[in-house]
Amino acid sequence: MKNTARWGIWIVTAAALLVPLASCARGGSDRMAMDSGVIPPGLDGGTAQDTGMTGPTDTGVGPRDTGVVTDTGVGGSCSETPCRLLPPQCGCPAGQGCYLTGGTERTCATQGPEREGQACSGVTACQAGLLCAGSAGAAFCSRFCNSDADCTGGPGSICIIELSDGMGGSIPGVRLCSAQCVPPTANGCPTGMACSIFGESDGAMRTFTGCTPAGTAPTGASCVDSEDCSPGHFCGDPGTGNECIRLCTVSTGGPECGAFEDCNSFSDPAIVGGTEYGFCF
Repeated sequence: MKNTARWGIWIVTAAALLVPLASCARGGSDRMAMDSGVIPPGLDGGTAQDTGMTGPTDTGVGPRDTGVVTDTGVGGSCSETPCRLLPPQCGCPAGQGCYLTGGTERTCATQGPEREGQACSGVTACQAGLLCAGSAGAAFCSRFCNSDADCTGGPGSICIIELSDGMGGSIPGVRLCSAQCVPPTANGCPTGMACSIFGESDGAMRTFTGCTPAGTAPTGASCVDSEDCSPGHFCGDPGTGNECIRLCTVSTGGPECGAFEDCNSFSDPAIVGGTEYGFCF
């Protein structure tokens, strides 16, 4: 049945996005906020390095092979000490990357094997140019950036996540890219995580995607918030109490919906890179 969602697009307050391993990352510009009544979980949790992380969301699509390697060998010149976080990294020997180890402290270490979008645990678990960040049990490799041009994953990935300096401020000149993922399928996120849609409350008013913790509750199951629902769902109230509602792709007619359902637009259309997402009802 056709309906216009009362929930609206999810807009996250920038006070809480990904948290880097040994320090705290806070949400990107102070321009994000959420009006759905259900804040997507997982954008603020504990440090990845402090916990053993579980894997990324029900993907089926492999992680992007976009690791950034350092651009200098031993003795190479670098404008930052001891090394530069932003790509192309410099200041570290070949085969090593520049990593944050707590607050603003940086170090050179042998780069890890995990690529952008893959689950991780530990300061050096990711390839050079990436940071293992997220909430407890839900960390994944995210790309360092200074502008949207540094975020190459896709239209849902923008340079918006600020990194805490551990003293209430943010690390200047470097942020993290939001995760490029597909909301109805969670492709692009670690297994067990959901892909949520976010939007800026002012400024450029951009929409973007991000990976958030998810539960196991199926379509129609009762829920308290979206973290209870399985990937591809969110927690909303269709008029009979909160339940897990399936996300769908409005732009393609909502193939994710059942035989007697329509793919409905949110009251504030959720459009990322020209593709509109909605809900089945």
